[in-house]
Amino acid sequence: MDFMLLNKSDQAIVDFDVRSEIVSKDKFFERAKRYISTDSETLLYRQSLFSDILKISGLSDFFKTLSEKLTEYEPLMKYSQAANTEEKLHSILYPTVYIELVKFICESLSSLKSSITAESLKQLYTLAQNDVESNEYKRIERYYEKNANRLRSVNSVTIGVNLNALYQPIEAGIISLNNNTFKSGDLLDRIIKLDFEKDEYHCIAPITVIDKKLGFQESQQVNYAFLKAMGKVLDGGLHHCSTRALNYIKSRLAKYFEFFDSLKFVVEAINRIEIFKEKNIPLCFPKISTNRELSVVSLYDNALCRAKDKKDIVPNTITLENSVCCYILTGPNSGGKTVFINSLAAAQYYFQLGMPIPAKEATLPICDAIYKISVEKQANVNLVGRFEKECISLSNVLKQFSENSLALIDEAFTSTSSAEAVPIAANFIRELCKIGGKCVFITHHHELCETDPKIAECGEKIGYLHTEAYGDRRTYAIQNGKAESGSYAQSIAKKYGLI
Repeated sequence: MDFMLLNKSDQAIVDFDVRSEIVSKDKFFERAKRYISTDSETLLYRQSLFSDILKISGLSDFFKTLSEKLTEYEPLMKYSQAANTEEKLHSILYPTVYIELVKFICESLSSLKSSITAESLKQLYTLAQNDVESNEYKRIERYYEKNANRLRSVNSVTIGVNLNALYQPIEAGIISLNNNTFKSGDLLDRIIKLDFEKDEYHCIAPITVIDKKLGFQESQQVNYAFLKAMGKVLDGGLHHCSTRALNYIKSRLAKYFEFFDSLKFVVEAINRIEIFKEKNIPLCFPKISTNRELSVVSLYDNALCRAKDKKDIVPNTITLENSVCCYILTGPNSGGKTVFINSLAAAQYYFQLGMPIPAKEATLPICDAIYKISVEKQANVNLVGRFEKECISLSNVLKQFSENSLALIDEAFTSTSSAEAVPIAANFIRELCKIGGKCVFITHHHELCETDPKIAECGEKIGYLHTEAYGDRRTYAIQNGKAESGSYAQSIAKKYGLI
């Protein structure tokens, strides 16, 4: 069982080669890259899960608590193959962990199961329910109920040390097992906690033998001696499960840890979704485009959603027709062009993770790769070096591009004149149109929209988008069609009082 259904045969080659730009250095996307999928069944499987999370109250909290529990139990699983004193001590906890985990899942999902549609959640509930109904579980549960208080109540031990006339330790041992944890004797710690009362659980001085400076071998000797003593104490007071029962418990717990990695990602995704929900940003699950058309209704930019209030963000509604390969996007500086292609990239990323996107409605194609070339990435390179690097980047895109790819080109060739840049850009667009796929090409070279013969060769495979400005006011809205020529330099200069 896997919440994200990470299909090993799903050969996604999604190349977010400038992830830090596209997602504004969003580490969530970088961690999520391993879950990108190009399989439609996988995406629908995941959408069903996130749809339940959005609709069913309490499901988000269930996932978070389940993740916390497995995180707490994870160290225990590392000792499952060890046959030593430490493993003997830890074996006491296996029945407790197993019973508590299975009970939590069953009790949490039993009241929600009538509303659940996600196959992964159904499988999880069935896994836990089958355990509850098994004879092995019932026997272990009886053991758990008999010893639960002692199994979970040991939070500290009192150690006694006998000394000789020179205050050298001659023997040491465990005096008692305690329900409470001991309290630091450090004055600063007590001041911070506003805890000035002393009782039998206050430590008046730390034992130097467990100081951080202790060597590894010395530390192992101390741990071994302590665990051996603890084992004797607990052996005398508790009857362990048989070896067969312990092996059964470990094998069953391993089943719940198989989905731990994908569970942690789901919790991260829930935290991201909750940011959108808190700001009342609309969320939708895109339909899968069957003809390469890309359309969004009220698409909000991912980065702006996390940084600003909803009222301060301009959403975009646009359709990129399936018959059009490359859209040339022009408009005033700071008019929202870069934000638009970043919002497309983030939406595509969310979509191919199976998550909802910040929009009212959408139809998106499944892409095998997304490429972005940006002048900002090259800003710290000299003009000649920047131009050469852009040429190399665009050449690499053409070599890898397919009819299922998406290219987002942001202000390429700004480091050279229009006379030099336009023919090169036009040739790139023409070659890309021969391949197919989808491209949004942002440029301030308006000549690309006019009479370049290579652009004319592409015919209906070329489309046009633009943003608008009224004086010094930007609309930040993407419109179909060509923009008025000009660089809007007058409006920019006027804005800053230069004319």
